[in-house]
Amino acid sequence: MSTPTWKSKARVRTRTGCFECRKRRKKCDEQRPTCQRCANLGSTCTWPTATSQPMDGRRRERRQMNAKSVVLTYEDKALYTHFATTVMPRLVRPSCPSVYSDQSHILRLAREFSPLMAIMIAIAAVDLGNDTLAMQHYLHSLRSLQGYIIGAPGTGNEDGLLATTICLCVFENLRPDLPPNIGLHAKAAGVLLSRRRPEASTQSPSQPVVVFQRTCVESFLYHSTLVMLFNPSLDVTTGDIRHYLAFATNDWQTAPQPLLDESYDFFIMIANVTRLARLSRDLNQEEHQMWTRLQSDILQYERTGDNQNSIRRLYSRAVRILLLKKDPIRSTTQIISEIEALFYEGLIILKTIDVEKYLLSYSLWPVAVLGAAAIGEFERYTINNRISPLVRMRRGQAVRLQERLMNVWASPRGNGDMILQQLQLLMEPS
Repeated sequence: MSTPTWKSKARVRTRTGCFECRKRRKKCDEQRPTCQRCANLGSTCTWPTATSQPMDGRRRERRQMNAKSVVLTYEDKALYTHFATTVMPRLVRPSCPSVYSDQSHILRLAREFSPLMAIMIAIAAVDLGNDTLAMQHYLHSLRSLQGYIIGAPGTGNEDGLLATTICLCVFENLRPDLPPNIGLHAKAAGVLLSRRRPEASTQSPSQPVVVFQRTCVESFLYHSTLVMLFNPSLDVTTGDIRHYLAFATNDWQTAPQPLLDESYDFFIMIANVTRLARLSRDLNQEEHQMWTRLQSDILQYERTGDNQNSIRRLYSRAVRILLLKKDPIRSTTQIISEIEALFYEGLIILKTIDVEKYLLSYSLWPVAVLGAAAIGEFERYTINNRISPLVRMRRGQAVRLQERLMNVWASPRGNGDMILQQLQLLMEPS
């Protein structure tokens, strides 16, 4: 991608207006949260903060350089089109509200923000099986993103920057070659989300910018909790996760079907269960209390919501298996017996689910837990048979899960129970 050329700096007509009016060199009426000009144009209306207010003309000019349209080659245009028309619809769950089908805001951002365009093209390339081209654009995205951050430090309202970190997580999750480097990108997305202004949440939930914002926070939750099973560095329970989510749209608690088909509390529960289950020692008093709360949470989860939803039922079995692994009350014999019963319930449910239709590794989290609890050859074959179609499609998380389970199943056993050992091996760093 070529870098746009620029003419000499022109004097802006307002020093106190929104960034969009400054960029267009137009007088801003300074009506918050959205000025009239941005409302008429359908543009994102962002405002200076104590950290983002330009201190002089040179810094303002550096920030504006990233808003010029990105120039694409013919091949890049084809890949961007593939991302917009084929990949992007798959990243939004089919059962979510129709308003989330409109991802025009993030697609428009890519046409103005080179790092985002590059990573979108990289995602499209890896989806089409062109790993070499995908890596070229991935590296270009990282380099141009680094240059942008150096040139415009301390900005907390940059949609392009947030979208790029989210798409970097998607790319790392998709790539089939190396272990994903999701941790750094997910943590960066969390920091950016925590710094966004709360005024944005007062807009209508159907506004493209609010759709974008909601998509980003749920993508952050997805990557930071479900992938946490395989990556201990993504332990979001150790940070102020509620602060990350504070900016979200004010209707998220009552939305009948959030973008990820579950509430934010569900994903926080998954993270807490994973953190406890990973421990190889006995629980201390605080952890014991946490275990008791989680046991109550999963029972409440099973009593509410759609009990006919197969993926929901599969998740409940997987969560209960991990909780049983650290049960501080039952005997080992009782724990094993209950895990085996839950495993066979989960296996029956799994046979009814089309795992290929779910977002990336959304269905692979419970499949991973079931796989680690599989002892018999037939049961292992059944689990592997559900993962294999995604492996043939070169979905990175499926490739890595299959490798992880093969290693778990092939590992020599010491003293103790095989199921508990396999569950522990699943969550140990590879």
